[in-house]
Amino acid sequence: MPTPTTALERIPVYRPYLGPEVTAAAQSALEAGWLGMGKLSQQFELELERFLRLDERRVVSTNSCTEALHIAARLIGLGPGDEVIAPAFTYVAGHQAMSRTGADIVFCDIEDRFLSIDPARVEELITERTKAILAVDYLGLPCQLDRLMEIAAKHNLRVIEDAAHAFGSSSKGRPVGSFGDITCFSFGPVKTITTLEGGAVVTSNPADVQALHELRHLGIDSDTDARYKNQRNWEFDVVRQGYRCHLGSVPAAIGLAQLAKADEFIHNRQEYCRTYDKAFAGLEEAGHVQLFDTAWKDVAPYIYVLRLRDGARRKDLIQHLNEHGVASGIHFLGAHEFSFYAGSRRGEMPVTEAATEQVLTLPLHPYMEEATLSRVIDAVKSFFG
Repeated sequence: MPTPTTALERIPVYRPYLGPEVTAAAQSALEAGWLGMGKLSQQFELELERFLRLDERRVVSTNSCTEALHIAARLIGLGPGDEVIAPAFTYVAGHQAMSRTGADIVFCDIEDRFLSIDPARVEELITERTKAILAVDYLGLPCQLDRLMEIAAKHNLRVIEDAAHAFGSSSKGRPVGSFGDITCFSFGPVKTITTLEGGAVVTSNPADVQALHELRHLGIDSDTDARYKNQRNWEFDVVRQGYRCHLGSVPAAIGLAQLAKADEFIHNRQEYCRTYDKAFAGLEEAGHVQLFDTAWKDVAPYIYVLRLRDGARRKDLIQHLNEHGVASGIHFLGAHEFSFYAGSRRGEMPVTEAATEQVLTLPLHPYMEEATLSRVIDAVKSFFG
C-alpha cells in the first residue's frame, strides 16, 4: 500500500507507515484512559520477545534507544574513570548515552565491508581502564559480534550492542538481540517499526530485568508489576538511582500494530534494496559507487546507502537529487570531529574518515511504488551520465 507520489512531489528519505490499523490502535489506547506504562507496555515487550525467539523475560521497553543505551551503561556500572571503545562512525546518541555516565569514549576505526567497528582495532585500544565495547550495526548489517564477544571475554569486558538500525536482522540464523551480551533497539519515527519514540533493552541475563525496571523508572522497586495491570503501587521503596524513561501505553499500542506488520516491512525494504543494487550495478562497474557486499537476505535494512568512490562529488549529487525532487541524507559524520569529543583518545581511523566523505543515503520506506523507485534511480544515474 504505497503512498502515491506525483512527478513534482519531493520523495523523502523516510516515510513511516501510519495506516488505519496503527491509528486505530492509538485511538483505542487513548480511549482506555491509561496513558502511562501499563498492560500494553508489557504486551509489547512480550511480543518483542516472541519476535526475537526468546524463551525468557529479557526485554525492557524504554522511551528511546538513547535511554536504552544509557540504562544499559548504568546496569554494567559504567562511570567516571572508565573507558568505552566505540566507533566514531555512528550517530552521536550512543556516545552521549555512554559519556553521560562520566565514562570516556575511545574512538575506534571501522572495517571496510559493512562499516561497523573493527575488532582488530578494538583490541589495540584496550587498557586497564577499558570497561565496555559499544558495537553498532550499521544500516541493519550485523556487526562482528561473535568476535567482539571473544575479545570481551578475554579482557573481562562488557559489550553493549547498539542495534538501533538492525531490528529484524539475523546473523547465522539468530535474530539480532537473541545472542550477545546487551542489545538496544530503536523504535523511533523512522526506524523499521516505530512507536513514534521508543526503544528497548534486551539482556542476556534474565536476572538483570528487575534492575532494568528500576533503572528506567526512578529506582522504584515494586511499581512495574502493578502498572502492568494498569494499577499503581503506593507502597514502594527506592533502591537505586533511577531515571524516567519507560514506554507509555499509546506508543506501546502503536508498536504492537507496527510489529504485526514487521515481516512485511522488512521483506519490502529488502526488495527495494535489491532493486537499487541491480540498478546501480553499472555505476559500480564504472567505478562511480561501491555497493555493500550483501544480498540482503538476513538483513532488515533501515536505510539504503551508496558509497561514492569520489566523495568530493557528494555535495553536487545532493544538489542534483534536490533538483529532481529526491531527498537524501548522510549517515554518518565522524563523531571524533565534534568539539565535545575533541579530547577523546582515538586510534588511526582511515576507513572512518573515508566513509564520512563517501556515504549518501537514498529514500527507503516500508512501502514504495515502482514509479517512486524509478524516480530515485533515474535521478542518481542521470548525475553520472
